[in-house]
Amino acid sequence: MKKIIKSDEIHNYIRDGDTVFLTGMTLGGFAEEAIIEIERSFLEKGSPRDLTLYFQSGVGNRRDRGMAHIAHEGLLKRVVGGHLMGCGPEMVKLSQENRIEVFNFPQGVMSAMCRHIASGKPGVITKIGLKTMMDPRNGGGKMNQRAESEDLVELINIHDEEWLLYRIPKIDVTLIRGTVADEKGNVSVYKEGYQVGQLAAAQAAKACGGIVICQVENIVEAGTIKPKEVKIPGILIDYVYVGKPEYHWQTGKTQYNPVFSGEIRIPLGDIPLEKLSARKVIARRAAMELKTGDIVNLGVGIPEAVSSVAAEEGVDRLFTLTTEAGGIGGIPANALDFGCCWNPEATLEMEDQFDLYDGGILDFGCLGCLQIAPDGSLNASMRDGGAIGVGGFMNVTGGAGKIAFVTTMTGGINKEEGPEFEIQDGRLIILKEGNKKKFVNNIEQITFNGSIAAEENRDILYITERAVFKLTKEGLLLTEIAPGVDLEKDILANMEFKPIISENLKLMPAEIFNETWNGLAKIMDAKRQ
Repeated sequence: MKKIIKSDEIHNYIRDGDTVFLTGMTLGGFAEEAIIEIERSFLEKGSPRDLTLYFQSGVGNRRDRGMAHIAHEGLLKRVVGGHLMGCGPEMVKLSQENRIEVFNFPQGVMSAMCRHIASGKPGVITKIGLKTMMDPRNGGGKMNQRAESEDLVELINIHDEEWLLYRIPKIDVTLIRGTVADEKGNVSVYKEGYQVGQLAAAQAAKACGGIVICQVENIVEAGTIKPKEVKIPGILIDYVYVGKPEYHWQTGKTQYNPVFSGEIRIPLGDIPLEKLSARKVIARRAAMELKTGDIVNLGVGIPEAVSSVAAEEGVDRLFTLTTEAGGIGGIPANALDFGCCWNPEATLEMEDQFDLYDGGILDFGCLGCLQIAPDGSLNASMRDGGAIGVGGFMNVTGGAGKIAFVTTMTGGINKEEGPEFEIQDGRLIILKEGNKKKFVNNIEQITFNGSIAAEENRDILYITERAVFKLTKEGLLLTEIAPGVDLEKDILANMEFKPIISENLKLMPAEIFNETWNGLAKIMDAKRQ
């Protein structure tokens, strides 16, 4: 029998200075109660401390759960993860105030890392991140000055080509989560909405001589779980504990939804639709780039609305939506349910999904951004010195055939400082500008290299609520403006640089500025003919 423990014993198995790998996305697949107990022990006893933490994605609800529990100076020495903002404001603050070492690697790299550790590879070797802030010539994934103490990314040459090698750690403890474990430690994850590499993470710890601790909802009799439903065999599990329901959520928003785990399906008409807004206008214009048969990835934020637009327009079955967490088909969920899908056709392991992305399976990617430079390079990973992180951004941009970057023309730190619009009768009326320009001469970090993409003749668009730009070798080409806006006052005056203006400058379709549209099916049908 495996050793079944109580969660308040977990701190006994984690030593000062340990390197800990944890699985999770939002709150899915995440052993939250273990992290809470580690925090409690640190606050009461001062130990464990100086931990190095590796994690795949944004883990938490962007406020007070998930990684937020462990965001303490002294408890943490270093974090290396796929997304920082998703872990909550306290983690961003630790980075911004330079109180711990913070590294950010692409989510696809973090997802692949455990497999490479488990199989004895020297590191994750990939072209993802070349000529961006991941490249050691541009920072090597370091998100603050404190991280300058060590280089974790190397530029290497294989067959006269440049590659990046992301170093891999020696893992002392892996924290994973499943649904149930039997008395021998065999674990099933059938109620999880994501498959976040629990098996690979356990294998990696064992390859390093480390231990594996697993949170589950219940312990069941040995032999209860069917062999094919065992995700992590008991031979890889050292300790199992039953977590409290309040620390066993399926996502950052939902405790449990059987649709996300693929146990039931619901009529997609029951999904709430987007209300008319600048976000919906941008999503509609981005959706116009879709073609029948496309395989698509939608990022967090404005891109999430594309799936709602497609469902409302009745074209959601003409292409296949996917999520970074492994979802294929159905409609991606949004906000803190991000990564899960309504009525998925399949849910892959996250690292398998990124293998597909890196290999070029995506026809279209739609992603948000913070700043755009004159050459089309952009920043999506740093805001005013605060680490946000890239998530799967670089994997999508590295492999997608066509990309639409979406954002409002101006922005603000909060809703009060952001822009305000009135949208009616096929026109956009700008009531108030945001206090931050998005199109700037200098960006904080290079999350996407526009110059390299232009040299490769890639199909890249930049879509706002009032203007559409296309990437060219000469820079950004303004191709469309919204009906109701003034070119000089509303667009050029809100850019720090002047784009190339197309000789055939067009109006964005007035129909997408109406309450109802009903035009996307015709656009996609015309492309098919």
